[in-house]
Amino acid sequence: MTARESNMVALPSHHNVVKGSLLALLGFFCMAVFGIFTRTAYQHGGAIWVSEITYIVGSLACWPMIALSGGISSLKSEHYGKLFLRAAFGCTASFLYMLSLRNISIVNATLLFNSAPIFIPILAIVWLKTAVSKWAWAAVAIGFVGISIIVKPSFSILEQPANLIALASGISLAIAYVLIKLLTATETRIRIVFYYFCVSAFLQLPLLLIAGPVPVLACWLWSAAAGLMLFFAQLALVQAYHCAEVQQVGVYQYASVVFVGIIEWFLGGPTPSTSELLGVLLVIVAGILIIRKV
Repeated sequence: MTARESNMVALPSHHNVVKGSLLALLGFFCMAVFGIFTRTAYQHGGAIWVSEITYIVGSLACWPMIALSGGISSLKSEHYGKLFLRAAFGCTASFLYMLSLRNISIVNATLLFNSAPIFIPILAIVWLKTAVSKWAWAAVAIGFVGISIIVKPSFSILEQPANLIALASGISLAIAYVLIKLLTATETRIRIVFYYFCVSAFLQLPLLLIAGPVPVLACWLWSAAAGLMLFFAQLALVQAYHCAEVQQVGVYQYASVVFVGIIEWFLGGPTPSTSELLGVLLVIVAGILIIRKV
């Protein structure tokens, strides 16, 4: 086994796993806020406009860090293909999720979109040749049970084509996360984030031809706020993947749904039921397993 292969198989230190876990929680909290801002923006404009504004604002938010990192020269890379693929799969995941919402409940769509951590350990084994401990598998299983209790999916979740579209969004997201892990070995954090926003904005640009009229100011403002939250989420998640393995970070994606429920509760939404609190507890247990059993 070569030294490079040894580094790929070796698990990160406990300190880095804890740091990566905290960054993941921060990133997925920002993703939860991003989701709430996006939903509010949808009340004032079309989904395509909301998405495009979000990615444009995210691209613009990168420039102060690019300037501090050495300017445009800091964006040069020898791995443009991987950067493009990471952006394409991330953008595809969001688009498929949005498409599934037209035909199935947001409950089932959200569960399947957040199924990405289920596929990450499999991709880590096949693609990254990374050792996945039994604790990581246990954490994935416990977290999935917890999120299932929270969103209460129906038993017919895979009977409709739209459910399969939502499942595809989760698989696409898992691939995007594994690509992030690959890129952290050679690319800077801001380079990965910038190409994600820039390529995604470019890919969606032709869709504006069928997006309808230009939205009102409220849509622009909420979409811009969503773009900033997505920017901070991406920064945190890319750094998290630099500190820990994909299967150790990915399990915390479950937390984004928990955060959404808590935020909505504080904003006057329904009080969480006992079963929902049990789901939250299971998600927390999954995170503790990752931190303490590495």
